[in-house]
Amino acid sequence: MLQQDIAAQRVNIFAVVPQAETLYEFESGTSMATSHVSGIVVLLKSLHLYLSHASINSAIVTIGIYSKQM
Repeated sequence: MLQQDIAAQRVNIFAVVPQAETLYEFESGTSMATSHVSGIVVLLKSLHLYLSHASINSAIVTIGIYSKQM
């Protein structure tokens, strides 16, 4: 059975909202959390091209930024 081991903030993310009066608003939801984790993965991969998916997952969980144990 697969287990979730990474979680990201999904409440009150300052984001672009195309149809809003102002260009940016605070939004909430799982879609908002996805961009946080994706950004961390891209940064790690750009610095260390050789890292596997498992290594990147391990790095994120070990660092504890988005670890579910926090």
